[in-house]
Amino acid sequence: LLHRDPFTTNVLRRIMGNGVFIAEDEAWQRQRKLVAPAFHAMRIRAYAATMADYTREMVGRWRDGQVVALDKELTQLTLRIIAKTMFNVDLLPEAERIGRLMQDLLETGEKQLDAAYPPPNWVPTPTNRRQKAALRELHELIRTIIHQRQASGGDEGDLLSMLLLARDDEGQPMSESQVIDECVTLLAAGHETTAVALAWTWLLLGQSPAVAARLYDEVNGVLGGEPVTFERLAELPYTEAIVKETLRLYPPAFSFGRTPLEEIDFTAEGGRYLFRKGASLIVSTIAMHRLPEYYPDPLAFRPERWAAGEPQPPKYAYLPFGGGPRVCLGNLFAMMEAQVILATMAQHVRLSPLAESLPHWEPLITLRPKPPVEVRVGRR
Repeated sequence: LLHRDPFTTNVLRRIMGNGVFIAEDEAWQRQRKLVAPAFHAMRIRAYAATMADYTREMVGRWRDGQVVALDKELTQLTLRIIAKTMFNVDLLPEAERIGRLMQDLLETGEKQLDAAYPPPNWVPTPTNRRQKAALRELHELIRTIIHQRQASGGDEGDLLSMLLLARDDEGQPMSESQVIDECVTLLAAGHETTAVALAWTWLLLGQSPAVAARLYDEVNGVLGGEPVTFERLAELPYTEAIVKETLRLYPPAFSFGRTPLEEIDFTAEGGRYLFRKGASLIVSTIAMHRLPEYYPDPLAFRPERWAAGEPQPPKYAYLPFGGGPRVCLGNLFAMMEAQVILATMAQHVRLSPLAESLPHWEPLITLRPKPPVEVRVGRR
């Protein structure tokens, strides 16, 4: 009954092509089935070691008392993680190149989303030219990696291997252009969202010393000096609760749009609702997450509300990864990544935001803190 809203779809299609995030109807069903195995729990659990290793390398570079631009550091970290887990690329220069191209794509996409009537992509505006140049270079880089992988013929345990091995119901693989679109989609969705969420997490911890103390106690008691592993995450319920509470208050995907394909008329608690065919509907995730009828004291940062035994909100009152059949394919990957990074950071550093109060948010493609987040490092 619903499709993504045309405005957002048209802008994001310029970046993601016909990837699973954009596709609709039969095309979406086929792509979803082909892409889903790459995010199977048994597949992604092997990535936890990479996430922990790269996080230790990041905090290992920080000196006691140093001021770091946290959102920039986290974006570089999550980009390096997605480059490794997607392409098995471990070289920092290649990850930095991908990062530069993705930054160009995200910044130009944000300008287009912010415009009431963005010029068609064939109009040679500075924004369009910058976006097209970045897409050409990124596509060529991914194409080169695909050809190298096809020449080797092996499964290297990364997401790209799964995309190349996938077959539809007729036994057909994805075309090369479709694999490239899916790779760009996963790159775009798979790094900045987690980085933004973790930046908000540390800002909230800076405002909540008691919550931070519980985090350090849990990490110390469970892990000591041992690395975080997928198997140990179940022993860190408060760490998970902190991530879930951050995603409630500051969901990176703060809203999404839908368009009815036919008139929707129904009655529910509160009255009758009529949505016309072709109307633009905006689901405000951040507003839903702050409704007092579902979340007592909704503006308070209270990870305890996610503890076992506490009453939980209805299924569609918590939507950090969307809901229904189009729920984010990478939700398990993203939750694991956020928990592994947070726990690993908490093992080694205490971070004190320089700002005394929480910053404003900047609702672009993701819900970024504004101004950028600076923190002072304290070694643990």
